[in-house]
Amino acid sequence: MKLKDFYFADKHETGTRMPIKLPDGTDSGEWLQVRGPDCDAAIQAGRAYTLAIQKLNDDMADIEAKCKEKDDFTEWNTKRAWSVEPLNKEFALAIVTGWSMDDPFSEDSFMELMNQFRGLAEQVSAYHVESREKLNAK
Repeated sequence: MKLKDFYFADKHETGTRMPIKLPDGTDSGEWLQVRGPDCDAAIQAGRAYTLAIQKLNDDMADIEAKCKEKDDFTEWNTKRAWSVEPLNKEFALAIVTGWSMDDPFSEDSFMELMNQFRGLAEQVSAYHVESREKLNAK
């Protein structure tokens, strides 16, 4: 074997193609190029995301306690969902590097796609988590 055979960070930087699913769950035939979980950019983005989620949870502790008292988590669920959405977009923006569409890829065009296609950022996050789980299972 050669030393380069163990350069996994480089392979993760290149990433893999994530199929884009339409809101009804069918494959659109298009894909996003997503960095793997073990490259520096993905690790850094994952850590920033985790810290932001922890801060969000801390900031919402009073609302959570109030909802527990009432045994009604509607307010907490709504506010948390709205607060997590931009965090998911930031994370996706950090780990997606390209796509299969005719329009040229750029961060601005990808952000516009995520703004128009609600739920795409969550697909990217779920794909990343699944990639991490597969890597940990080996």
